[in-house]
This record gives sequence, C-alpha cells and structure tokens, in this order.
Amino acid sequence: MRKSRTILLACAAIACAALTTGCTKGRIFSHGGEAIRFTTASGGGYTTKTVYGDDVETDGVKKQALNWVDGDVITIASPQAEVQNVGGHASNYVIVSPTAGVPSKASVQNEDVNGLEWGDDADATYDFYAVYPKTRDGLTLDPATGLVTAAIPAEQALTGTATSKTAGEGDGTVTYKVYAPDMAYAYMTAATKNVTATEEANAVSLTFNPAFTAFEFNVSSQDDEIELTQFQILSPEGSSDKLAGTFTMTAGSLATATATAGGASVTVPMTETVTAAQGLTFTVFTLPILNEDALRVRFTSKDGDEDTKTSWIDLKYSDSEAAGDNAGKALQFQAGHKYRINMLKLPSNQWKITIAAVFKEWVDAEDEVVIYI
Repeated sequence: MRKSRTILLACAAIACAALTTGCTKGRIFSHGGEAIRFTTASGGGYTTKTVYGDDVETDGVKKQALNWVDGDVITIASPQAEVQNVGGHASNYVIVSPTAGVPSKASVQNEDVNGLEWGDDADATYDFYAVYPKTRDGLTLDPATGLVTAAIPAEQALTGTATSKTAGEGDGTVTYKVYAPDMAYAYMTAATKNVTATEEANAVSLTFNPAFTAFEFNVSSQDDEIELTQFQILSPEGSSDKLAGTFTMTAGSLATATATAGGASVTVPMTETVTAAQGLTFTVFTLPILNEDALRVRFTSKDGDEDTKTSWIDLKYSDSEAAGDNAGKALQFQAGHKYRINMLKLPSNQWKITIAAVFKEWVDAEDEVVIYI
C-alpha cells in the first residue's frame, strides 16, 4: 500500500491534497492506482466563502485579489480517471491553509475519503475539468464533456454585515457603506487536456478563470439626501442580451458560454440612504456573455413620503465628437471580469459615470471611461 499526499498551488488559488491509499502491487504502470495530484492557479458546502481582496499592482497592472478561504470546495472530473475504490469520474476537494494575494494560494484535501486516481495504461491520456464552487443543485459538471450548467439569479439581495471604505479627500471625501457580494455565484472553471501521468510527474495543473461578469457600483449624492429603494441593471426592450438565468459553457472556455433560459435584468431591492458624504457600494453578478446592446442602469428612490421616482442611464458613449468612432455606441463588457462603476448625481440632475476594468488580464480594456448623460 502506498500513501500519497498532495499540496497544490491555487488560483484565486486551489490545491489538492490526496490523503488516500491505493494498492500498487503487481501493476505494470508505476503511477497506476496513485491518487492524482492537482496544481491550480487563477487568472484572477453550498455557499462558497471566497472573497474579494485588496487591489494589488503587479508590473504596472492593477488587479483585485480573489482570495480563497478555508472550507472552499471545488469539483474536479475526468472522463478517463476514476475515484479510488468507489468508481465514478468526479470528486470534490477542500481548500485548506490559503494565503491571500494575486494569485491566492492554498493546499487542498479530499472532501470525501477517496479522490481521482491514475489508471494502469502508461500511454493513456487524460482530460480534466473543474468548477468552483463544488457542484450542487443548479450547478453541474459533466465529466464526459466538461459541460458546466450554472445559474445567476435575477434578484440579488444586499446581504451580510456591511463594512466601510473612504474615498476622496477634503470636502470631496465620501465614506461608503460596503456590502460584499454573494460569492455563491462567483463561478470559476478550469480545464487541462491530453495529460499523461509520466509527463506530468503525477501532477496536473489547472488554471481557473471566472465564469461571471461582475459590476461594482459606488453611489453617492452631490447634494440632496437620496433614499434608494431599488437598483436594476437591464438590457433594453427588444435586445437579445440576457443578464440572469441559466447558462452553459465548456469548463475552461468562456467563449462557449450560452444563455439557455434567461432574463433581461438583475434587480437589487434596498432601503439605503446616500448623501454627499455617505455613499453605498455593492456588487452584482451577471451572465458571462458579452452584451451587444447598451445596458441600462436604473435607480428608484423615494419622492416624498408616498411616491417614488426613477433615474436611469444607458451605458453608451456620448454622441459628441470627443467620443470619436465610438460616438453613440454601446459600452461592451467582456465576460469573465469585474468592472468598477462610480456614479455621482450632479446638481443639474445629470449622472456622471466612470467605468474601469479591474482585471486587465481578463480583458482588453481602455483606461477609465467617463460618460456624461
């Protein structure tokens, strides 16, 4: 009997420690029956605990860490490898001893007793697919094809205990009430194909990338107090763009993402007050699919004791000459990364918006775009 233990790098980072034993006596392939080790890196239970971390500048590029937390779980599957002593082609692995940063790193261990193992054929090749968080109702991974099915909800509540952050200086200082997003929908996937045990020295590398698009909104008022009751991001009437619902994709390939049953909006109910000095920060997730038409951002706020009013803008370039060839065109948000959107209500009842891509390694983005509507 041979005991095999593994320590992995991680992505937002994941690693896999196989703590199982496997009999090897009489095998002609030296790796046959050994637990497969996984090394993971990232381009960036039911509830996942992963959290956004600090902004980090590396080689002149600013990135936001996506940090693993003890207890995070991934699912790894292979059409060729089987689970030791159990059968089946998928197994769950738990994050332990993570470190924060870009990338976030960790070790992992089997969630159950046994994990995936190598077969006896030294010439065999293996494909591996992975998804984060682990599979559950509404989140599946097909070991044979790597097909992932997942869902982004159309209503996303402000949950948890809010923290605070401060931006600006002097009279322009704003303290934001910050709600962390529900990271249960911060899906990531990975794929590595045509691996042989001898080539990989019994270790398989998996690189995870996000399977969602995130929008962080930072909202405050230039003058009057505003009591917000609802936020929406939506695609215009007649558009085929979908922002919420069910989607499928092949693990490791965002280009294959397709909405299978979707809605045109994401809604965040709220009862929050913003002023010139007190703002609100929250994040929403949408489907990891490039939008074709201009998305609309809409806030509903109280108007007196009984009524409400709605302010909205379409996220597109202005028609002015300053926009050049982009004049009047929709802003397109690349799948798989996060945008930070700062909104400020001006005295003239106009909205000023700045948009910046946080993860530049996941998108070919210009520097900050400023829009006046």
